[in-house]
Amino acid sequence: MNEYLEQYIELQKQFQETKGNPNSVRALYAFKEKLEQSEDKQAKEVLVSVYDLLDFKKDAYELLCRIGNRSDKKTLKRLGTLREYAEKWGNHYALLKPKTPEEKQREKERQAQMGLPAFRYHPDPLETRAFEESEEDVVCDCCGKTTRIYYRSPFYSVKEIAYLCPACIASGKAALKFDGEFQDEYSVDDGVDDPDKLDELIHRTPGYHGWQQEYWRAHCGDYCAFLGYVGARELRALGVLEEVIDDPAWDDEQKEMIQESVNGGHLQCYLFQCLHCGKHLVWMDLD
Repeated sequence: MNEYLEQYIELQKQFQETKGNPNSVRALYAFKEKLEQSEDKQAKEVLVSVYDLLDFKKDAYELLCRIGNRSDKKTLKRLGTLREYAEKWGNHYALLKPKTPEEKQREKERQAQMGLPAFRYHPDPLETRAFEESEEDVVCDCCGKTTRIYYRSPFYSVKEIAYLCPACIASGKAALKFDGEFQDEYSVDDGVDDPDKLDELIHRTPGYHGWQQEYWRAHCGDYCAFLGYVGARELRALGVLEEVIDDPAWDDEQKEMIQESVNGGHLQCYLFQCLHCGKHLVWMDLD
């Protein structure tokens, strides 16, 4: 057994025993990056397994196509399986690498350098794809200025809007000009009594894409921050699966559904975090 395979077996064991906790996922990513830099054939063979474990199905299939021995029946069988997954899903369901606090801080600094406003209830709208970065300038329908970062999530208005810049959303100008909302004011948790907080949420906060009606969680008398789209694997990787299940909003059947959810699948979970106590909550819906 070669050194790469030995290390992979150990990392795979840790990943499975911890049910994909943050440290085990980061360790697999570090190993993946090490293998990607190597030209050793044995390293590339193990890299196929790492890609497969992290659900980079397209990458696993393409690499095995390049290095696999097609005269070997086991290799041909594995190619067939990976090809099916690759054609159906690509790398869409790949498990994301959990960010360290330092990486999160660097991302905040990058967004500040780009001039992206701070959104209290949606702190990382580039990561969640609420905004898209364009290689070419587009014109904001609200202020008429050019921008390369524009809004791509729901905006409820009678007018058809192509582009909105972050500044017009943060200031409330877009909602005011087009009499629109970024979140349905009736599709929110109870328990927030301050009307200014509701105004900030629906008129000055980027929304997110849900399968059905988007819903916003609240906790500690305030609306939560939307962190992104998740399934059970992502929740485990972030170390918050048990925390989100410990929620009186869900009955036993719904808790089981959360534990079986797949990011981008028929049952989608949306992750929120309380701005005051730090508790994680989810909302979920079906396609």
